[in-house]
Amino acid sequence: MSEIILEGSRLGKTYQEGDMVTPVFSGIDIQVHAGESIAILGASGSGKSTLLHLLAGLDRPTEGEVRLMGDDFYRHTEADKGRLRNRHLGFIYQFHHLLPEFTALENVMMPLLINGMSPTKAILPAQDLLEQVGLSHRLVHKPGELSGGERQRVAVARALVNRPACVLADEPTGNLDEKTAEDVFNLLLDLKQHHQTALIIVTHDQRLADKCGRSLELFLGQIRIRQS
Repeated sequence: MSEIILEGSRLGKTYQEGDMVTPVFSGIDIQVHAGESIAILGASGSGKSTLLHLLAGLDRPTEGEVRLMGDDFYRHTEADKGRLRNRHLGFIYQFHHLLPEFTALENVMMPLLINGMSPTKAILPAQDLLEQVGLSHRLVHKPGELSGGERQRVAVARALVNRPACVLADEPTGNLDEKTAEDVFNLLLDLKQHHQTALIIVTHDQRLADKCGRSLELFLGQIRIRQS
């Protein structure tokens, strides 16, 4: 069995506002092994994105724990969690979240710079990833000068530039037309395989989920294996 990269144990999340208590899910167990791909499906409001945020250390669970590379994520300070995230995890969102004032190359360089790499050293791996996603001719273009599919390709390159152990993708193709969505997703799977990176993707698209190694579904606050 391959190494466990990311693990959630007995995870639960409840939101409370005044006297109103809203349970999202409880008792969730999930293990992500090196190099595997997992799709998480479920109805709107089922807690798919919430689960992804808990695994990423972006939100704190009401119960349970998350371990990243064997280390209890939530025992760390926010600053240390940020460093762990940047070292071991990559992120792709439905809306690309590229910085509009920076070029495609500069956006992809950003995680390397945050990790302390000098700009002169960060250029080469960023250029290499942009070439891998087919955008070597768009290095100096800003997000506003790119198509939706091109912006998501930049986001894919940015997610992989630190060579993370796992990429977490929240509806990464949800804002694209069907053909572009499939192209971007296939590219992501190819690069995941090339870089030997694990992938967790939240999606509502069963066609895309079927391309992953396994599919899980959040249903009535519990997680279950999704059958194709």
